Amino acid sequence: MMMASSPDTPESPRSERRWLPVVIVAVLLVVVAGGARSVADATATNAGPVTMGSVRVQPPEGWQVEGSASPTSVRLHKGPVVLDISVGQPVAGGPLLLAALYREQQLATAFEHLLPGAPEAFALTSGVPAARFYYLAGTADGVILDGFVVAVDAPDASVVFDVRAPSTGELTDVLEDLRTMVEGASL
Repeated sequence: MMMASSPDTPESPRSERRWLPVVIVAVLLVVVAGGARSVADATATNAGPVTMGSVRVQPPEGWQVEGSASPTSVRLHKGPVVLDISVGQPVAGGPLLLAALYREQQLATAFEHLLPGAPEAFALTSGVPAARFYYLAGTADGVILDGFVVAVDAPDASVVFDVRAPSTGELTDVLEDLRTMVEGASL
């Protein structure tokens, strides 16, 4: 009987030790991932009011500025969702032409594949004319993005809001934030 119990005793510590490296690796992964997120949060600044020339936009809570705003553009992000805001001179052809120019000069050159919807005209609650369209874009490395553009053509400036996300659900989650920024922008 002593022989039978001897082999069982050494196996128990071995099986317990086999889990120890797995637990250590799992803890390290959690620590590294948490540290990377902390570094990303620490290096990004919370978005207060953003001013580009004569245009001022107030991003809702949770949006962060990437880099710094220039007189003509700023990039914001909320998780994986990116919002580019571009400011320029008014366009003689109005917001539909502004949307078409942005699609051809910016989106078509930035992405490997682009499937834009047709721009539709509308007016902000303030009466300022605007246009909007959805698009799907494919990057050179195969990432598919769902995007939405709002082009606003005010008397003193034109503004393009281009928001995009790697999946449909994420874009849908921020459309209310976008509406708030577009409607609340001082033009």
